[in-house]
Amino acid sequence: MADNTQETSTPDYTMGYEDSAVERLSRFTAETDAAYLMAHLEPGMRLLDVGCGPGNISVGLASAVAPGEFHGIDMKESQVELAITAANDGGHSNARFQVADALYLPFPDNHFDAVHCHSFLMHVPDTMAVLAEIKRVLKEGGVLGAREPIVEKFFIEPDIGHLNKFWAIFSAVMIANGGHTDMGKELRARFSEAGFVKVVATGALETWGSPSETATLAEYVEYVMRGTVDDQAIAHGITTKDEIDALQEAMEVWKEDPGAFAAFSWGECLGRKP
Repeated sequence: MADNTQETSTPDYTMGYEDSAVERLSRFTAETDAAYLMAHLEPGMRLLDVGCGPGNISVGLASAVAPGEFHGIDMKESQVELAITAANDGGHSNARFQVADALYLPFPDNHFDAVHCHSFLMHVPDTMAVLAEIKRVLKEGGVLGAREPIVEKFFIEPDIGHLNKFWAIFSAVMIANGGHTDMGKELRARFSEAGFVKVVATGALETWGSPSETATLAEYVEYVMRGTVDDQAIAHGITTKDEIDALQEAMEVWKEDPGAFAAFSWGECLGRKP
């Protein structure tokens, strides 16, 4: 295994860890956001969730493989603590969580039947290095499932005050942080390049079209604008404070619009270790 004293695999997490960001993550579940992988899981499997976050997807995956071992890792201790609480509250006694770096997974070779990651590879500068490490811990024939966004295909409608410019700003900041905002459409190519076989890519659309959903999305986007993206974007010369202020004002108007609708595009991919 590689020397853990080396530089970590991940950049600063662009989205941050404030309540609104964690609440956004809590919208995800294994049933809705890992359905492409769930059909390949069986009781008794040993499964790893890389970048588990607060554990909302993890608990569903743990149930799918119970009584098999489930392990979740995240680089942030606060997220691991939330995941442990979620597992304990749900009675998922087969689930274990720990802080770890995906480039130096604390597991032996050929250990897992399946590995899952969601909105994780987009944040990793060296995609191929992490895929190689995931491949190392998978058993022969083991499955890797990943679901990642395609930000260039995100939209907000109506485009009040050019709200959709936010996605370009967000993408530029994430790229400056070493991320890959359109990783969802690159998954099949990256999996194949990393040596996985039987690689199949699919996709999904996440929608926001009710008053409660648009209000939730507006709160989240405003948080990202003000809480994480603005300082970084301004520092990188990507945007200005005036532009961020104008976009935030436009979002306040948008969430009250009776025609408000938004959608996020996701790429999904499955591959097997030969």
